[in-house]
Amino acid sequence: MRSQVTTKRGDKGRTVTISGEELSKSHPVIQCCGDLDALRAHTALCRLLILETDRDDANDLADSLFWLLHVYFLIGTECNDPKAKHPEYRKGQVSPEHLAKLEVDQEKLEGLVTLPKAFIVAASNTAAAQLDIVCTQARALERSVVVLKEAIPEFRADDILAFLNRLSDYFYLLARRLEDGDHLTVDYTRLAD
Repeated sequence: MRSQVTTKRGDKGRTVTISGEELSKSHPVIQCCGDLDALRAHTALCRLLILETDRDDANDLADSLFWLLHVYFLIGTECNDPKAKHPEYRKGQVSPEHLAKLEVDQEKLEGLVTLPKAFIVAASNTAAAQLDIVCTQARALERSVVVLKEAIPEFRADDILAFLNRLSDYFYLLARRLEDGDHLTVDYTRLAD
């Protein structure tokens, strides 16, 4: 029986992009897409954790994450084909409108969260901790997109980079929102033991 997943094409450390190029799995295109896969998986888990809570705003927050999961696919097709050889495979691209929606969502969080005047050392619940992971993964993807842009200067990544830069801020605020004011801040007296 033929596998629905395994092609064996990558057995020698190479893979084919949607543009048809065969690249090493260490190439910036593939690294970028891998970081995006990790961000998608962590975001999906965070969405489920939020839905498992009894928060009044759980569905609204989960809907925002579900929208982001779809935006990731736009980012993925752009990063997988940075020279835009096959625009017919794209269902759209990240635009200023996507950034504007993300900024509106972040602004709502800003109005609901008062950050402490100290560094946060750890999240105070599981969903917030998962969001901190998502935040760091968004930053890792942002760095990978920068590396990809430097490797392929014709890659039009400005809108993606602006979106990802704002995305990590959004996730940080969302993590703090889920803590409902119960922030665990750095306490250097703990080091005096």
